[in-house]
Amino acid sequence: MPEGNTTKKREDLLAEIHSLRKENARLHKQIEEKEHFYDVIGLMSAEMFWQTDARHRFTYMSPAVVDSVDMPMAEQLGKTRAELANDDLNSSAWRRHLDDLEAHRPFRNFIYTRRHSSGEIRKVSATGRPIFDDKGEFHGYIGVAADITQKLKTEAKAKSAQDMLMTAINALDFIFAIWDPDDRLVLCNEHFKRLNMDIEEYSILGTPFEEHVRAITSNGLTGPNEDPEVWMKSRLDRHRNPRGPFEITRQGGLTLLINEAKLEDGSTITMTNDITQQKQIELALRESQQRLLDFSSTSADWFWEMDTDLRYTYVSIDDPDITGLPVAEFIGRTHREINPNRFSEQRMVAFEQTLMNRESFSEIRYSHLTADQREVHVSISGKPVYDDHGDFKGYRGGGRNIVGLVETEEALRREKERAEQASRAKSEFLAHMSHELRTPLNAILGFSDIISQQLFGPVGNESYTNYAVDIHQSGKHLLSLINDLLDLSKIEAGKFDLEEEVLMIHDIARKSERLFSQRFTQRRISYFVQIDEDAQRLYADPRALSQMFFNLLSNAEKFNENGGTIEVTVSKTDDGGICIQIRDTGCGFRINETETALAPFGRIENPMTKETPGTGLGLPIVSSLIALHQGQLRISSEIGAGTEVVLLFPPERTR
Repeated sequence: MPEGNTTKKREDLLAEIHSLRKENARLHKQIEEKEHFYDVIGLMSAEMFWQTDARHRFTYMSPAVVDSVDMPMAEQLGKTRAELANDDLNSSAWRRHLDDLEAHRPFRNFIYTRRHSSGEIRKVSATGRPIFDDKGEFHGYIGVAADITQKLKTEAKAKSAQDMLMTAINALDFIFAIWDPDDRLVLCNEHFKRLNMDIEEYSILGTPFEEHVRAITSNGLTGPNEDPEVWMKSRLDRHRNPRGPFEITRQGGLTLLINEAKLEDGSTITMTNDITQQKQIELALRESQQRLLDFSSTSADWFWEMDTDLRYTYVSIDDPDITGLPVAEFIGRTHREINPNRFSEQRMVAFEQTLMNRESFSEIRYSHLTADQREVHVSISGKPVYDDHGDFKGYRGGGRNIVGLVETEEALRREKERAEQASRAKSEFLAHMSHELRTPLNAILGFSDIISQQLFGPVGNESYTNYAVDIHQSGKHLLSLINDLLDLSKIEAGKFDLEEEVLMIHDIARKSERLFSQRFTQRRISYFVQIDEDAQRLYADPRALSQMFFNLLSNAEKFNENGGTIEVTVSKTDDGGICIQIRDTGCGFRINETETALAPFGRIENPMTKETPGTGLGLPIVSSLIALHQGQLRISSEIGAGTEVVLLFPPERTR
């Protein structure tokens, strides 16, 4: 071969090699730029980018993967997802995923676990699609992934807070519901669902209140004697314009007492008590009273007569237990002269005028004290008597012993006063609790909404963790309020069982102090504990004793002055019992307000206490718990000087 041709071929070959090297360098540069682009995008995003080859081995991962599991990139490239995962590959989820890879199908949000270098398990969600060339040949997968560990934790905490809230409201013994500012149902308990089980589809979350009420009337769930249209109009009006408790009737003869209040955000809280049994008792009392009145109107226990001078001349029986006086003390005397009790001068003058006018009268009541100082209540009725010529001859009538009737009326009056007091307490409690419930409920709704909409960006944002904590604390606060109600209900129902053991009072006192230490420090309140050597041990229920200490220290702190003092003194009484005294230097209250402080939901209203939060259940619970221990609660207080609460345990509890 001529040398010239050889030289030319060599030059052509060198030129081709040079061209190929340039093309190779250009492609390498493109690959580096592409990988750099992926790295930059990966750093700017919470998503993790990845790519695998035809054998599903990772050929590229963005730097976020290294941050997520703290494993060098070199130890991850060249391995499959299954090799890097910390999962059971025989699980149904993994089998489906491996089938997708084998069939070269796209997949979305496949969740698997990776182990961090610290040992922590991280949850990863991956989405990928297959890569094919122009000839349809499979070259692997490309996709994105996200570390959803924090998201799942946040969602779990939010669910836990919601579950805690639902547990609390389902434990209430009354019907409970909340309607949002658009008047749609957002929260209800099982009592609400049971009441409306016949219209279940109109009692689910999101149902407008008006639609719910229309379903009640259209399905015949109002009272048997109610006009559905009038009932619905009244119910909607009372709901939209709350103005105190009111009663409604529902299916099956139910009578419900409803308390509603508007929250600041426009939501409406509805608390409903079933008072059917109470109404039946009231009806039975009224019927009993009416029967007594009916019987008494047709009969008399004795008969009497007066002469023309209006002096008693005859009484049919001589029994002071029935008439109030012996017969001898009636005869020859006017009504004024027998000195009736509970008969004012004004009534006496009016009665004498009736007699002078010769008018009939009925049910003139008065009383007398017997020799043994028992009060006998009587009622007399009478009419004037005339002879054949029309001349006035005196009065004739009958008398009844009405001790039973008066006692019934007094019992009814006391019951009415108690019911009115309970109604006022419930109304005040509802008004107060609307504020107490508003804050945690707004937190739960607000923060949950932020998390669900991801307003701060992807779930990796640290703010979600803080909001989840706030949700949890709000749920705990609401549960604590309702637990007080449940504790008081259990005690009053006799279902609070004591689990007693020998306790060191010092441990309980210091444990309680730790719960308030931060508040004491913030408010510069000094706390002192003095326990005598012979008063160290007490046989009691540890939970109950801790609750008593907690409630009393809570009051002492809340109503104390900044820089004030709280002293706990424990000593042995003269009879060998244990005396626990808790004194504070707070605002105090009038001693005649003690009964209010000890009443459930009772709150002493004065300028120094009205701004202090609380449910009014602390002291009633303490009073009930000390009674379960056969002990006594004593309170002394003075405005501006402070309050002292004393718990007295009987000698048999001293150890």
